[in-house]
Amino acid sequence: MFIYLDRFSLLFTSVLALGLVSIPAQAAEETEQKEKQLETVTVSAEQVYPGSPDDVVRTGSKTNTPLRDIPASVAVVPAEILREQGAVTMNDAMRNVSSVQPLMAGGYGFADNYTARGLPLTFLRDDILDGTTQNGYFRTMYDVERIEVLKGPGSALFGAAGPGGTINVITKKPQEIFNIEGGVTAGNFDTLNGYIDATGEIVDGVSGRLIADTERMDGFRDLDRDIKEISPSVLWKINDQQNLLVDYDHREIEITPDNYGILFDQRANIADVSDETEYYSPFNTTDQDIDRLAITHNIEFSQALNMRTALIHQERELHMVRNAGGNAGNLANQSTGRTSREQSDGASYDVVQNELTMTGETGPVAHTVLAGIEYSASEADTYRSDRKLPNITDIFNPVVPETSLYAYPATPSFDREITSNTTSFYLQDEIAFGEQWKLRLGARNDQIDYKDDGASVINGVYQYRVVDQSESLMSDSVGLVYQPNKLLAFYVGYNEGAFVNLGTESTILANDPETSQQHEVGVKMSAPNGKADMNLAVFKTKREDYFITLFGATSPTQDGNDESRGVEVNFGLHPLDGWDITVNAAHIDAETLSDNVASNTTLGIINESVYGKIPTGVSKELYSLWSNYRFQNGFAKGLSLGLGATHKGSSYADSLNLYKVPSYTVFDAAASYTIEEWELALNIKNITDETYYMNPTFSGALPGDPFGVYTTVRFNFN
Repeated sequence: MFIYLDRFSLLFTSVLALGLVSIPAQAAEETEQKEKQLETVTVSAEQVYPGSPDDVVRTGSKTNTPLRDIPASVAVVPAEILREQGAVTMNDAMRNVSSVQPLMAGGYGFADNYTARGLPLTFLRDDILDGTTQNGYFRTMYDVERIEVLKGPGSALFGAAGPGGTINVITKKPQEIFNIEGGVTAGNFDTLNGYIDATGEIVDGVSGRLIADTERMDGFRDLDRDIKEISPSVLWKINDQQNLLVDYDHREIEITPDNYGILFDQRANIADVSDETEYYSPFNTTDQDIDRLAITHNIEFSQALNMRTALIHQERELHMVRNAGGNAGNLANQSTGRTSREQSDGASYDVVQNELTMTGETGPVAHTVLAGIEYSASEADTYRSDRKLPNITDIFNPVVPETSLYAYPATPSFDREITSNTTSFYLQDEIAFGEQWKLRLGARNDQIDYKDDGASVINGVYQYRVVDQSESLMSDSVGLVYQPNKLLAFYVGYNEGAFVNLGTESTILANDPETSQQHEVGVKMSAPNGKADMNLAVFKTKREDYFITLFGATSPTQDGNDESRGVEVNFGLHPLDGWDITVNAAHIDAETLSDNVASNTTLGIINESVYGKIPTGVSKELYSLWSNYRFQNGFAKGLSLGLGATHKGSSYADSLNLYKVPSYTVFDAAASYTIEEWELALNIKNITDETYYMNPTFSGALPGDPFGVYTTVRFNFN
């Protein structure tokens, strides 16, 4: 954009100068000039579509590099698509990203949790790690500018990044031009959501933004949600070279979780009951408060040298009551082994990060160098207790017997403090050998000291235990891009990562880091007129050294080992002005390589190996389509129509692949009409009222929402 502004300024200045010089001669030549035809200069540019090879992203390199120059697969979900689809959850957003699917039913409904390419993902917020992988939090879409998803290990840039990839939520920033937007959504299950987003210049050089929102819904199967958020931010343009951004977020989140969904029966089928059936405890709840302060300073010393400094402080309070253990139906149609889990976490996270981005040349070779240093510290006080619950005597006519949590004695699971201090150094060089060859080299070293101090159940005994470790972790990345022309790019990449999982879900912390590797080759293409683009990737990704419980053991050990191979493709099509189509597809062959056995006495399986089985919750095939057309002129101008489809293949709820969750295809539609400052939108979810199960739990599968209609009224005054 700035390039075209500069060209316009140059053109305007040239014309003005020419006019001033020619004033004396103009009067004498007026008649002749009137008979001449003036030449018209037209400046045009092709639109850069989000996710196309020309789109500039942060997540793949942290240097604002076009996608065509990145030797990795990075998907982009812009705010415009979220708006068209009426997306209010991360599940809604991730349907637009190939190979991404919910893990553990998306965190049992109260926390976002996903896999990509069959392996776990990590969350970032504006390039900084945001929350734990398990027992995290539920993210709304009101402050989201776009979402970028890097596939595969990203530890060379981000440190504790998951093997499947990284979801980077890019938030809305303050703008100088005044604008105020708001909206209200109403729909099924007594849904009532509202938001307001105001931005503009406060004083000369200082802009602000305030986003406030609330969500309230009773939810399908009484899984209610009550969320209140406020996000003020201020951007101070100190001078032409410097700016300071202060961003604060406060979230209050109350969600009812469900660990069971609909249980499997004694024949390994999902029980033949209504999809509204409830097996979870009536007192299940999660109550979470999150406060996050981010201060970011950017300074441009010259066109070749920039520095970014960020300071982040986050505090999180979580109180959770949810079901943990619980078996599928046995030969007597009972669900046994049911437990309730109560957990409280009080955690704080601090990050200080300083990065230099430098550009330069060594002879004919151009370099873009990123050099960073980061210090992070975390502290979490966590307590958990478990309670044994009565059996459900008939899963086909279930009566959940418990009515009060405190009617059953509690058994402590752990009471501990987890602390960490990490100092990190990272370096990346993006090397351009002319216009055709691009090489990227990256490495990161994390010096981490972490401690797990307190009582835990170890080998079936509640006892005091201390893990006090220091690790030096190396992660690296290398990739090569070949571009025979500006419309075509071939790439190959290798990434490996290592990090310590400091989450509070596991009973004990690891003595050693978890590791991951990925090999990837791909091609990125664009049509000459910008009407189509494609990203095709073939990958092999591994996750090693994560916790599993081996046969005969009573506590987990770091013997976990999974591998996935596959292919994924993303298309962006723009056949007409106003008509945008996105298509993504993935085929994943994931398998467990752990040396372990498991049993299912109900189905007559005793000590069978899990080697070669598909990891729980991972589907082999995933497809998604979204098409939206905005009428450009005529009586229908302002009208927008959208239609989408999502297909998810079958998956398994258990490590032996005995409990199968069937595949499904769901269709959605959208329509909106904009007139002046107002917009009326209608979103229809699950048009055919398909009964489907979006992801397995431990002993069942979580039903997806039925047919639903949601109406939104928005205003936008600027």
